Amino acid sequence: MKDCKPIYSLLMLLCLTISIPAHAMTTSDKYQCPSQQQFEYQFESGNRWQFCWQWDSRYGVSLHDVSFSTIRGSTNTYIASAIALNQIELVDAQDTSNINQITQLDKTQSTLSGNCPNGTLLSDSDNTPLLCIKPSSEDYAMHNDGDSRRKHSVDVLSLITVDNNQFVSRLRLHDDGSFTPSASLITDSSNNTHYIVNYFWRLDLDIGATATNDHVEEFRTHIRKGRNKREIRTNTVLQPAEFKKQYDRKKMKSWRIYDGQITNEYDMPSSYHIFPLGHAAIERDVQRPWTESDVYFTNYHPCEHKALNNNEADCAENVVQMVDQETMTDVVAWVKLTAHHTPPYTSSNDLALVWQEFTVYPRDVYSRNPNYPEPEIPVPLD
Repeated sequence: MKDCKPIYSLLMLLCLTISIPAHAMTTSDKYQCPSQQQFEYQFESGNRWQFCWQWDSRYGVSLHDVSFSTIRGSTNTYIASAIALNQIELVDAQDTSNINQITQLDKTQSTLSGNCPNGTLLSDSDNTPLLCIKPSSEDYAMHNDGDSRRKHSVDVLSLITVDNNQFVSRLRLHDDGSFTPSASLITDSSNNTHYIVNYFWRLDLDIGATATNDHVEEFRTHIRKGRNKREIRTNTVLQPAEFKKQYDRKKMKSWRIYDGQITNEYDMPSSYHIFPLGHAAIERDVQRPWTESDVYFTNYHPCEHKALNNNEADCAENVVQMVDQETMTDVVAWVKLTAHHTPPYTSSNDLALVWQEFTVYPRDVYSRNPNYPEPEIPVPLD
């Protein structure tokens, strides 16, 4: 595709070493992911990610049966039944009545053939290459007594093309068990439109592969300033029923989904913690109620596929209607990210992508960072 030049520079990274598991992972009863589309990526440390993936014309590529295994302690944690960039809403900032809600995708417009140099392309059963797998490294993951270790990651990238607008979906899987969903609009220097883009991510986190004993806690941080000191206190509030919330930088709100049975060695409930604190752009439009909140937590229903225009019989039409105070036992998190894209002031087609992202961290899954170096055992003197 001739309009994809920006993705070339994004993907010009190091070569990838992969391995496909000899045995297929158990597929989710919820989503029935194709067994032939299982994938495994192993880091040099021995830690590894496993998942299944599939294409759906409603929202493109989605990952299923996502799990993370560590060498230390030989832990194997099932994290999510489904992770996907569920929907994209494109708004003309000069004419907010001009809205394109991406509801149906053409697989031929998301083909990545030739757009994954030095990486590995994954194709579906129709031999259509839809995923690009790339390794990456980030800042240092830890420093300890002069010893340091860099955080390594692997990117799962896919392309969405609708009405001459192209988007990159990136799920970055880190070697400490955390992951970062992100997305970007591929800018075009010939397009002078100022866009507002809303990305809706859908996370069906089922820690330990048990889907009916999920719980959600909200974290709120308060800073109290005294004459000689400053106290930072974090309170947790259990949220048993469906709810929606706005981001709050002052209170540093975040949310964790924890399992009702699985605990770590200190008897702390294992969970995955959603931190949307890196998100800066906000859009509120009373005419579009799904923009009034930034996160939605709902109880799983098979017909609740899409955040917007969920055209299923006898089912809620959007995430706002899905939140109806039902008690949550099988939690689905919907996270909205907003971006403001201004026309580029350069004639170059090779522009850096601007990512909108949040990170989900393991909490009380391990007793310590799985990449923390093992202590040296002193050699006894003769």
